[in-house]
Amino acid sequence: MHRLLAALLLLAATLGAAPMRPEEVFADPKAAAFYASRPEFFRFARPEDLPKDLVWKDGSEEPEFADPAARRGGTLRLMSRMSPPVLRRVGPNSNHGFRGYAYDANDFNLLATHPNTLKPIASLATHWAMSADGLTAYFRLDPAARFTDGQPVRADDYLYTFYFNLSPWIQAPWYADFYGREFGGITKYDDLTIAVHAPRRRPDQLMWLGGLQPTPRHFFRDFGPDYVTAYAQRFQPTTGAYEIRPEDFQRDQQVTMRRLPVWWGDARRFHRHRYNADALEFRIVRETDKGYQMFLQGEFDLQMVGTPRYWYGLNETPAHRLGYVTKAQFHNEFPRPPYGIYLNSLRPPLDNRDVRVGVQHSLDFARVIDTFYRGDYERLNQFCEGYGPFTDATIKARPYSPRLAREAFARAGYDRAGKDGILVDRQGRRLSLLLTMDDSDRRKFLATLVESARRCGLELRTEALEQTTIYRKAMEKRHDMVFWAWSATGKWPDIWQSHHSANAVERTADGRVLPKRQTNNLTGTALPELDALIDRFRASEDEAEMIGLAHRAQRLVHEDAAFVPGFRVPGYRVAHWPWLRFPADLDVRSSDDPLAYGLFWLEPEGREATLADFRAGKRRGPPVNASFDRWRTD
Repeated sequence: MHRLLAALLLLAATLGAAPMRPEEVFADPKAAAFYASRPEFFRFARPEDLPKDLVWKDGSEEPEFADPAARRGGTLRLMSRMSPPVLRRVGPNSNHGFRGYAYDANDFNLLATHPNTLKPIASLATHWAMSADGLTAYFRLDPAARFTDGQPVRADDYLYTFYFNLSPWIQAPWYADFYGREFGGITKYDDLTIAVHAPRRRPDQLMWLGGLQPTPRHFFRDFGPDYVTAYAQRFQPTTGAYEIRPEDFQRDQQVTMRRLPVWWGDARRFHRHRYNADALEFRIVRETDKGYQMFLQGEFDLQMVGTPRYWYGLNETPAHRLGYVTKAQFHNEFPRPPYGIYLNSLRPPLDNRDVRVGVQHSLDFARVIDTFYRGDYERLNQFCEGYGPFTDATIKARPYSPRLAREAFARAGYDRAGKDGILVDRQGRRLSLLLTMDDSDRRKFLATLVESARRCGLELRTEALEQTTIYRKAMEKRHDMVFWAWSATGKWPDIWQSHHSANAVERTADGRVLPKRQTNNLTGTALPELDALIDRFRASEDEAEMIGLAHRAQRLVHEDAAFVPGFRVPGYRVAHWPWLRFPADLDVRSSDDPLAYGLFWLEPEGREATLADFRAGKRRGPPVNASFDRWRTD
């Protein structure tokens, strides 16, 4: 009964009833003191103080990209290989794979980038305007916008974003750096009008400033030094369509995201016809093979099938041969995630560049691509690919070469072979390293890498860990070599978090230098010259200069040889049952996941009848193999 009442109250607010005033939600005295201590950053004005010459825009000239034929309802059943280690959005162990579904694809900024035209469109702000000097963006907030717990989104939630992310209590260095460096201040004019200020001129300024998200200050009523533990298992309200209720987080069993009965975005032009399922049900299945077989029996509605063994293997399954399961390949235009092996240069012998260069020449990724991936993938050449002119296309991955590998190892002192063929140095220390891999199907190409390394005199010991364990090990910097990939987004590469020394090491009170934990610098890279380039890139106001700086930084990363490029995937491959429907083009230009923009919908009434026909061996039609090439760039 109380949920129905909440839904009715939210509907009334959306339809025009007076919203709850922000000060009636929660006013944090610690936040207020923080604002008062930084008057140059947190500014307070009146609506009449707004510049009179502002030109307000709303992006309405851009086309809608969701399908109006989409239907509401049903539960999307999915497999997940891991329970999120924490539900907390920010802080230690929060940057896990499930975060993308719970938060990144389930929350909104002031503005959004249209996923096909790449132009700005309205999101949590209905209108925007830029100052004449290009240093300030003004926003009118959507009065109907709500967090998933029903509380209104107001100007104070944007001020609180800075207080929260600059707090040492969250233990998140990236956030402290980003919110402290990339913004010059914020002005509140009233509950629904703000201005966000830039510290400098830069290309694409509007989207930088329009990328700000609100933080639900009412949720953080108890925010304090115990944040990391106190909020570890609590879902932070978002502005998206789905929430995770306490009873729906069943560790190591299932996580369910439930749609709000009434969502403010359903009435908005660029949000409607999206996020159509009533629930997203993620069942935890540790073994990919088991999950794949469950999908083929109809227990899951969708399966990513990027691995050729699954992609081609579908051809031999009744689910595909009888015309039930569709195979679809979608080509996107998107920066390529840097799949490869990250060498921890803070651990010997990988602290020697010649050893790292030798490792580069010892790993035969070309053979992995040709055999394990059947030539469907491509060799990644460097850490930053897919950023157009910001990518230095002259950089090429080092080829597999036992001769070049042994020459590099010899320069590092490993110039003689032991009885088993593994190189040793003059102290008799073997050239032996531990390669850590996740326990997905990819672990099956470990044998290829081990064999190729042995021919170069390098012993690779291997371990395959489940996703939560490998994530924690990498974040604590306890690896020698780890196979990994970071997500890649944006117009230009951001390598501060992955390659700046600020994220590599920290000094203890007694002067010891230790790896800095819970940062994305998995290679321990700490190069003063690279730091200077990254800092200049982040401070630059000129796109041409930024391109030159990006190329120089990429060249240094390549020369440092702490990242072994693996492969790149030109889009994604997915298989799905017929009651799961997609738009005509399947997805949008900027998507790398079929769930990312919430464009799909379900026809749940056909599920049981379809499964009954399948189990009876009835043919539905010819096998369906679809390819979506609209955004293909290669």
